[in-house]
Amino acid sequence: MRKLVLLVILLPAVIFCRTYTVFYLDQSLSPIAVNVRYDGEDVLNFLFEKLSQPEAGALTFVQKNLLRAYFFVEKSLVIDLRSLAVAGFNFQEERYLIHQLLRTIFENFKAIDSVYFVVDGKRRERLLNYVDIRYGFVRDIWSSWPIEGGS
Repeated sequence: MRKLVLLVILLPAVIFCRTYTVFYLDQSLSPIAVNVRYDGEDVLNFLFEKLSQPEAGALTFVQKNLLRAYFFVEKSLVIDLRSLAVAGFNFQEERYLIHQLLRTIFENFKAIDSVYFVVDGKRRERLLNYVDIRYGFVRDIWSSWPIEGGS
């Protein structure tokens, strides 16, 4: 009887909980894939939250409260970032932030073909000072880790 009760309690959690992959960085700034489980509805907010809380020994450039809003347009995802969350980033920090976000998004959302970034609700030429965000980041180029040379 005890096994049956345990099965009835745990089975829905296993069935409805999905595994997602987030990408942190190691000390040499190479990607570290970490699987996380989530059963809620707002997956993108969850992934941003997880990305801002790296596991021991891992690095991240995703800051808390970075995500301001997001919306889908056909097969594209538009992400609105808060500039204050990344104020003062240098080129390398901006670049790795974009790499972490894109790799995590393309890994978990197979129907998305491209990602666009806006900052504080407005289109900009650069994320802050360095990374050009005028155009979309397409899956074909950004679905692998670009710093490694892609595939």
